[in-house]
Amino acid sequence: MLDAVPVALLGFHVHGTELRLLSANAAARRLDGLRAVRSPGASASKVFVLLAATHLLEQLCAVVRTGEPLECRHVLRDQGRLVLAWKIHAHCTGIGSIMVTVQDVSEAEGLRSTLARSESVLTETRRELREQTEVFGTMESMARTGYWRRIRDEGESVLLWSPGLCDIAGFERQEWISTERALSGVLPEDRAIFDAAHGEGRGTDVEYRWRRPDGQVRWMRSRVRLPSQQDGVLVEMGVVQDVTEEHRAAEQLREQLEFIQRIASNIPGFIYQCRIHPDGRPSVPYVSEAVNDLMGVSDCLARQDIGELERNVLAEDLPLVRRAVRRAVLTLQPWHCEYRVHAADGGVRWHMTSAALQAEPDGSVLMHGYTLDVTDRKRA
Repeated sequence: MLDAVPVALLGFHVHGTELRLLSANAAARRLDGLRAVRSPGASASKVFVLLAATHLLEQLCAVVRTGEPLECRHVLRDQGRLVLAWKIHAHCTGIGSIMVTVQDVSEAEGLRSTLARSESVLTETRRELREQTEVFGTMESMARTGYWRRIRDEGESVLLWSPGLCDIAGFERQEWISTERALSGVLPEDRAIFDAAHGEGRGTDVEYRWRRPDGQVRWMRSRVRLPSQQDGVLVEMGVVQDVTEEHRAAEQLREQLEFIQRIASNIPGFIYQCRIHPDGRPSVPYVSEAVNDLMGVSDCLARQDIGELERNVLAEDLPLVRRAVRRAVLTLQPWHCEYRVHAADGGVRWHMTSAALQAEPDGSVLMHGYTLDVTDRKRA
Protein backbone atom coordinates (compact mmCIF):
# COMPACT_ATOMS: atom_id res chain seq x y z
CA MET A 1 0.00 0.00 0.00
CA LEU A 2 2.87 2.40 0.79
CA ASP A 3 4.19 1.89 -2.75
CA ALA A 4 1.10 3.70 -4.03
CA VAL A 5 2.01 6.84 -2.07
CA PRO A 6 3.78 9.30 -4.44
CA VAL A 7 5.98 10.69 -1.66
CA ALA A 8 9.11 8.93 -0.44
CA LEU A 9 8.47 7.13 2.88
CA LEU A 10 11.24 5.53 4.91
CA GLY A 11 10.88 3.64 8.17
CA PHE A 12 13.77 3.56 10.62
CA HIS A 13 14.37 1.77 13.94
CA VAL A 14 17.06 2.28 16.53
CA HIS A 15 19.62 -0.51 16.50
CA GLY A 16 22.30 0.02 19.08
CA THR A 17 23.44 3.58 18.60
CA GLU A 18 22.31 3.85 14.99
CA LEU A 19 19.12 4.37 13.09
CA ARG A 20 18.69 1.56 10.59
CA LEU A 21 16.35 1.30 7.62
CA LEU A 22 13.32 -0.93 8.04
CA SER A 23 11.43 -0.13 4.84
CA ALA A 24 11.29 2.21 1.86
CA ASN A 25 8.40 2.60 -0.56
CA ALA A 26 8.66 2.79 -4.35
CA ALA A 27 8.84 6.59 -4.38
CA ALA A 28 11.83 6.44 -2.04
CA ARG A 29 13.57 3.93 -4.27
CA ARG A 30 13.06 6.24 -7.26
CA LEU A 31 14.18 9.44 -5.57
CA ASP A 32 17.59 10.62 -6.75
CA GLY A 33 19.94 11.29 -3.87
CA LEU A 34 18.74 8.61 -1.45
CA ARG A 35 21.25 5.79 -1.04
CA ALA A 36 20.96 2.16 0.09
CA VAL A 37 17.14 2.32 0.14
CA ARG A 38 16.97 -1.17 -1.37
CA SER A 39 19.03 -2.58 1.51
CA PRO A 40 16.99 -3.10 4.69
CA GLY A 41 19.20 -2.62 7.70
CA ALA A 42 21.26 0.11 6.06
CA SER A 43 22.22 2.88 8.45
CA ALA A 44 20.56 6.28 8.17
CA SER A 45 24.00 7.77 7.58
CA LYS A 46 24.27 5.75 4.35
CA VAL A 47 20.71 6.55 3.25
CA PHE A 48 21.27 10.27 3.74
CA VAL A 49 24.98 10.29 2.86
CA LEU A 50 24.56 13.39 0.67
CA LEU A 51 23.46 15.30 3.77
CA ALA A 52 26.33 14.10 5.94
CA ALA A 53 27.53 17.67 6.41
CA THR A 54 24.19 18.68 7.96
CA HIS A 55 22.61 17.99 11.35
CA LEU A 56 19.89 15.73 9.90
CA LEU A 57 21.01 12.54 11.68
CA GLU A 58 21.10 14.32 15.03
CA GLN A 59 17.64 15.74 14.32
CA LEU A 60 16.23 12.29 13.48
CA CYS A 61 17.70 10.81 16.64
CA ALA A 62 16.08 13.63 18.60
CA VAL A 63 12.69 12.59 17.17
CA VAL A 64 13.25 9.06 18.50
CA ARG A 65 14.41 10.37 21.86
CA THR A 66 11.79 13.08 22.48
CA GLY A 67 8.87 12.06 20.31
CA GLU A 68 8.70 15.60 18.90
CA PRO A 69 8.07 15.61 15.13
CA LEU A 70 10.62 17.16 12.77
CA GLU A 71 9.94 19.49 9.85
CA CYS A 72 12.99 20.75 7.95
CA ARG A 73 14.31 21.64 4.53
CA HIS A 74 17.72 20.80 3.07
CA VAL A 75 19.23 22.23 -0.12
CA LEU A 76 22.53 20.94 -1.51
CA ARG A 77 24.48 22.66 -4.29
CA ASP A 78 27.71 21.83 -6.07
CA GLN A 79 29.48 24.92 -7.46
CA GLY A 80 26.14 26.65 -7.84
CA ARG A 81 24.39 23.66 -9.46
CA LEU A 82 21.35 22.38 -7.58
CA VAL A 83 21.99 18.78 -6.46
CA LEU A 84 18.92 18.26 -4.29
CA ALA A 85 16.21 20.15 -2.48
CA TRP A 86 14.22 18.12 0.03
CA LYS A 87 11.46 18.87 2.45
CA ILE A 88 11.77 16.34 5.26
CA HIS A 89 9.19 15.37 7.87
CA ALA A 90 9.78 12.79 10.60
CA HIS A 91 7.51 11.53 13.37
CA CYS A 92 7.67 8.77 15.93
CA THR A 93 5.69 5.60 15.07
CA GLY A 94 6.53 3.60 18.15
CA ILE A 95 9.23 3.02 20.67
CA GLY A 96 12.54 3.41 18.85
CA SER A 97 10.87 3.78 15.46
CA ILE A 98 10.25 6.74 13.18
CA MET A 99 8.73 7.35 9.77
CA VAL A 100 10.55 9.83 7.52
CA THR A 101 8.86 11.56 4.58
CA VAL A 102 11.10 13.06 1.90
CA GLN A 103 9.52 15.38 -0.65
CA ASP A 104 11.50 16.62 -3.68
CA VAL A 105 11.04 20.41 -3.84
CA SER A 106 13.70 21.05 -6.50
CA GLU A 107 11.22 22.83 -8.74
CA ALA A 108 10.17 25.21 -5.98
CA GLU A 109 13.82 25.78 -5.07
CA GLY A 110 14.57 26.53 -8.72
CA LEU A 111 11.79 29.10 -8.76
CA ARG A 112 13.14 30.62 -5.56
CA SER A 113 16.61 30.84 -7.10
CA THR A 114 15.16 32.44 -10.22
CA LEU A 115 13.43 35.00 -8.03
CA ALA A 116 16.70 35.71 -6.21
CA ARG A 117 18.44 36.23 -9.54
CA SER A 118 15.64 38.55 -10.65
CA GLU A 119 16.03 40.55 -7.46
CA SER A 120 19.76 40.73 -8.13
CA VAL A 121 19.09 42.02 -11.64
CA LEU A 122 16.66 44.57 -10.23
CA THR A 123 19.27 45.72 -7.73
CA GLU A 124 21.82 46.07 -10.52
CA THR A 125 19.32 48.01 -12.63
CA ARG A 126 18.67 50.38 -9.74
CA ARG A 127 22.41 50.86 -9.31
CA GLU A 128 22.81 51.74 -12.97
CA LEU A 129 19.94 54.20 -12.69
CA ARG A 130 21.65 55.92 -9.77
CA GLU A 131 24.80 56.27 -11.88
CA GLN A 132 22.79 57.96 -14.61
CA THR A 133 21.33 60.43 -12.13
CA GLU A 134 24.87 61.28 -10.99
CA VAL A 135 25.82 62.11 -14.59
CA PHE A 136 23.17 64.78 -14.67
CA GLY A 137 24.48 65.94 -11.30
CA THR A 138 21.24 67.37 -9.97
CA MET A 139 18.77 64.50 -9.96
CA GLU A 140 18.01 63.46 -6.38
CA SER A 141 15.85 60.42 -6.85
CA MET A 142 15.54 57.54 -9.18
CA ALA A 143 13.14 57.86 -12.11
CA ARG A 144 9.68 56.41 -11.48
CA THR A 145 7.97 54.29 -14.12
CA GLY A 146 4.69 52.53 -14.82
CA TYR A 147 2.94 50.71 -17.63
CA TRP A 148 -0.49 50.45 -19.15
CA ARG A 149 -2.30 47.87 -21.27
CA ARG A 150 -5.34 48.27 -23.47
CA ILE A 151 -7.16 45.04 -24.32
CA ARG A 152 -9.60 45.08 -27.23
CA ASP A 153 -11.99 42.18 -27.75
CA GLU A 154 -15.13 42.13 -29.93
CA GLY A 155 -15.86 45.83 -29.70
CA GLU A 156 -14.95 46.12 -26.03
CA SER A 157 -11.91 47.97 -24.74
CA VAL A 158 -10.39 47.71 -21.29
CA LEU A 159 -7.59 50.01 -20.10
CA LEU A 160 -5.41 48.74 -17.24
CA TRP A 161 -2.86 50.81 -15.31
CA SER A 162 -0.08 49.46 -13.15
CA PRO A 163 0.29 50.76 -9.57
CA GLY A 164 3.47 52.57 -10.58
CA LEU A 165 1.69 54.50 -13.33
CA CYS A 166 -1.06 55.50 -10.90
CA ASP A 167 1.59 56.77 -8.48
CA ILE A 168 3.42 58.99 -10.96
CA ALA A 169 0.13 60.31 -12.34
CA GLY A 170 -1.02 61.23 -8.83
CA PHE A 171 -4.03 58.90 -8.89
CA GLU A 172 -5.14 56.46 -6.26
CA ARG A 173 -4.04 52.98 -7.23
CA GLN A 174 -6.63 51.39 -9.47
CA GLU A 175 -6.22 48.69 -12.10
CA TRP A 176 -9.15 49.68 -14.32
CA ILE A 177 -9.32 53.25 -15.57
CA SER A 178 -11.43 55.08 -18.13
CA THR A 179 -9.89 56.58 -21.27
CA GLU A 180 -11.14 60.03 -20.26
CA ARG A 181 -9.39 59.85 -16.91
CA ALA A 182 -6.24 58.43 -18.51
CA LEU A 183 -6.01 61.55 -20.70
CA SER A 184 -7.25 64.07 -18.15
CA GLY A 185 -3.80 65.22 -17.04
CA VAL A 186 -2.21 65.82 -20.47
CA LEU A 187 -1.74 69.58 -20.92
CA PRO A 188 -3.87 70.92 -23.80
CA GLU A 189 -0.85 72.35 -25.61
CA ASP A 190 0.79 68.89 -25.59
CA ARG A 191 -2.31 66.91 -26.54
CA ALA A 192 -1.62 66.98 -30.31
CA ILE A 193 1.90 65.57 -29.84
CA PHE A 194 0.58 62.96 -27.43
CA ASP A 195 -2.24 61.82 -29.73
CA ALA A 196 0.03 61.68 -32.79
CA ALA A 197 2.64 59.51 -31.07
CA HIS A 198 0.11 57.13 -29.55
CA GLY A 199 -1.78 56.93 -32.82
CA GLU A 200 1.32 55.81 -34.70
CA GLY A 201 2.29 53.23 -32.09
CA ARG A 202 5.71 52.74 -33.67
CA GLY A 203 7.66 52.41 -30.44
CA THR A 204 9.06 55.95 -30.56
CA ASP A 205 9.45 58.07 -27.44
CA VAL A 206 7.23 61.06 -26.83
CA GLU A 207 7.53 63.58 -24.02
CA TYR A 208 4.62 65.60 -22.72
CA ARG A 209 3.52 67.43 -19.61
CA TRP A 210 1.03 65.98 -17.15
CA ARG A 211 -0.89 67.94 -14.53
CA ARG A 212 -1.48 65.88 -11.40
CA PRO A 213 -4.66 66.31 -9.34
CA ASP A 214 -2.61 68.21 -6.73
CA GLY A 215 -1.64 70.79 -9.37
CA GLN A 216 1.94 69.65 -9.96
CA VAL A 217 3.04 69.61 -13.60
CA ARG A 218 5.34 66.70 -14.38
CA TRP A 219 7.26 65.76 -17.52
CA MET A 220 6.45 62.26 -18.78
CA ARG A 221 8.22 60.12 -21.36
CA SER A 222 6.10 57.46 -23.01
CA ARG A 223 6.77 54.64 -25.45
CA VAL A 224 4.01 52.62 -27.10
CA ARG A 225 4.50 49.10 -28.41
CA LEU A 226 2.88 48.03 -31.66
CA PRO A 227 -0.46 46.26 -30.98
CA SER A 228 -0.20 42.46 -30.94
CA GLN A 229 -2.57 39.53 -30.82
CA GLN A 230 -2.50 37.62 -27.54
CA ASP A 231 -4.89 34.71 -26.97
CA GLY A 232 -7.21 36.00 -29.65
CA VAL A 233 -7.44 39.58 -28.36
CA LEU A 234 -5.63 42.73 -29.47
CA VAL A 235 -3.29 44.10 -26.80
CA GLU A 236 -1.63 47.52 -26.80
CA MET A 237 1.01 48.31 -24.22
CA GLY A 238 3.00 51.35 -23.23
CA VAL A 239 5.61 52.32 -20.66
CA VAL A 240 5.59 55.74 -18.99
CA GLN A 241 8.45 57.29 -17.05
CA ASP A 242 8.45 60.45 -14.95
CA VAL A 243 11.46 62.41 -16.28
CA THR A 244 10.81 65.70 -14.49
CA GLU A 245 14.12 65.61 -12.67
CA GLU A 246 15.90 64.92 -15.95
CA HIS A 247 14.33 68.02 -17.49
CA ARG A 248 15.24 70.10 -14.46
CA ALA A 249 18.79 68.82 -14.62
CA ALA A 250 19.03 69.65 -18.33
CA GLU A 251 17.70 73.15 -17.69
CA GLN A 252 20.18 73.67 -14.86
CA LEU A 253 22.95 72.40 -17.12
CA ARG A 254 21.99 74.94 -19.76
CA GLU A 255 21.95 77.70 -17.17
CA GLN A 256 25.37 76.62 -15.86
CA LEU A 257 26.78 76.57 -19.38
CA GLU A 258 25.40 80.03 -20.05
CA PHE A 259 26.90 81.19 -16.75
CA ILE A 260 30.31 79.80 -17.70
CA GLN A 261 30.08 81.39 -21.13
CA ARG A 262 29.20 84.76 -19.61
CA ILE A 263 32.22 84.55 -17.30
CA ALA A 264 34.46 83.39 -20.13
CA SER A 265 33.40 86.29 -22.34
CA ASN A 266 34.67 88.77 -19.71
CA ILE A 267 38.05 87.12 -19.07
CA PRO A 268 41.04 88.76 -20.85
CA GLY A 269 42.00 85.48 -22.52
CA PHE A 270 40.38 82.11 -23.01
CA ILE A 271 39.61 79.26 -20.65
CA TYR A 272 39.76 75.61 -21.61
CA GLN A 273 39.53 72.02 -20.53
CA CYS A 274 42.01 69.59 -22.03
CA ARG A 275 41.95 65.81 -21.56
CA ILE A 276 45.13 63.76 -21.87
CA HIS A 277 44.02 60.19 -22.60
CA PRO A 278 45.88 57.14 -21.22
CA ASP A 279 47.57 56.67 -24.61
CA GLY A 280 48.88 60.25 -24.49
CA ARG A 281 46.41 61.56 -27.04
CA PRO A 282 45.04 65.05 -26.18
CA SER A 283 41.53 66.34 -26.78
CA VAL A 284 39.71 69.56 -25.93
CA PRO A 285 36.20 69.02 -24.47
CA TYR A 286 35.75 72.76 -23.90
CA VAL A 287 37.35 76.04 -24.92
CA SER A 288 35.81 79.49 -24.72
CA GLU A 289 35.06 81.60 -27.79
CA ALA A 290 37.91 84.01 -26.91
CA VAL A 291 40.34 81.46 -28.36
CA ASN A 292 39.53 82.98 -31.73
CA ASP A 293 40.89 86.36 -30.62
CA LEU A 294 44.15 84.99 -29.23
CA MET A 295 44.86 82.08 -31.57
CA GLY A 296 42.85 82.88 -34.67
CA VAL A 297 41.03 79.55 -34.36
CA SER A 298 37.31 79.11 -33.71
CA ASP A 299 36.29 77.28 -30.56
CA CYS A 300 34.47 74.64 -32.65
CA LEU A 301 37.57 73.92 -34.72
CA ALA A 302 39.78 73.81 -31.62
CA ARG A 303 37.51 71.20 -30.02
CA GLN A 304 37.61 69.10 -33.18
CA ASP A 305 41.38 69.25 -33.69
CA ILE A 306 43.83 70.38 -31.01
CA GLY A 307 46.47 70.53 -33.72
CA GLU A 308 44.87 73.77 -34.91
CA LEU A 309 46.05 75.40 -31.68
CA GLU A 310 49.58 74.02 -31.93
CA ARG A 311 50.04 75.25 -35.50
CA ASN A 312 50.24 78.85 -34.30
CA VAL A 313 52.94 78.11 -31.71
CA LEU A 314 56.45 78.97 -32.89
CA ALA A 315 58.29 75.83 -34.01
CA GLU A 316 61.18 76.47 -31.61
CA ASP A 317 58.76 76.81 -28.63
CA LEU A 318 56.47 73.85 -29.39
CA PRO A 319 58.83 71.16 -27.97
CA LEU A 320 59.08 73.18 -24.76
CA VAL A 321 55.29 73.31 -24.45
CA ARG A 322 54.92 69.58 -25.07
CA ARG A 323 57.63 68.66 -22.55
CA ALA A 324 56.00 70.87 -19.94
CA VAL A 325 52.65 69.16 -20.53
CA ARG A 326 54.16 65.66 -20.23
CA ARG A 327 55.95 66.60 -17.01
CA ALA A 328 52.76 68.05 -15.51
CA VAL A 329 50.73 64.96 -16.45
CA LEU A 330 53.27 62.68 -14.77
CA THR A 331 53.45 64.71 -11.55
CA LEU A 332 49.90 66.12 -11.53
CA GLN A 333 51.44 69.41 -10.46
CA PRO A 334 49.96 72.73 -11.69
CA TRP A 335 51.12 73.54 -15.20
CA HIS A 336 52.55 76.95 -16.09
CA CYS A 337 54.19 77.77 -19.38
CA GLU A 338 55.07 80.84 -21.49
CA TYR A 339 55.61 80.58 -25.22
CA ARG A 340 55.36 82.55 -28.47
CA VAL A 341 52.67 82.37 -31.15
CA HIS A 342 52.19 83.75 -34.63
CA ALA A 343 49.68 86.60 -34.55
CA ALA A 344 47.10 87.26 -37.26
CA ASP A 345 48.90 90.51 -38.20
CA GLY A 346 52.09 88.57 -38.96
CA GLY A 347 53.81 89.49 -35.72
CA VAL A 348 54.77 87.37 -32.75
CA ARG A 349 52.92 87.46 -29.41
CA TRP A 350 53.77 85.99 -26.01
CA HIS A 351 51.18 83.74 -24.34
CA MET A 352 51.07 82.44 -20.79
CA THR A 353 48.96 79.41 -19.89
CA SER A 354 48.23 77.87 -16.48
CA ALA A 355 46.21 74.80 -15.58
CA ALA A 356 45.27 72.60 -12.64
CA LEU A 357 45.41 68.84 -13.25
CA GLN A 358 43.00 66.17 -12.14
CA ALA A 359 43.46 62.38 -12.50
CA GLU A 360 40.41 60.49 -13.76
CA PRO A 361 39.41 56.89 -12.88
CA ASP A 362 39.95 55.75 -16.47
CA GLY A 363 43.62 56.78 -16.36
CA SER A 364 43.21 60.04 -18.25
CA VAL A 365 44.15 63.46 -16.86
CA LEU A 366 41.96 66.55 -17.06
CA MET A 367 43.57 69.98 -17.31
CA HIS A 368 41.45 72.99 -16.33
CA GLY A 369 43.19 76.19 -17.34
CA TYR A 370 43.33 79.59 -18.98
CA THR A 371 45.58 81.36 -21.47
CA LEU A 372 46.49 85.07 -21.48
CA ASP A 373 48.41 87.36 -23.82
CA VAL A 374 51.44 88.62 -21.83
CA THR A 375 53.27 90.34 -24.68
CA ASP A 376 53.21 93.76 -23.00
CA ARG A 377 54.68 92.32 -19.79
CA LYS A 378 57.42 90.49 -21.67
CA ARG A 379 58.37 93.64 -23.58
CA ALA A 380 58.31 95.93 -20.54
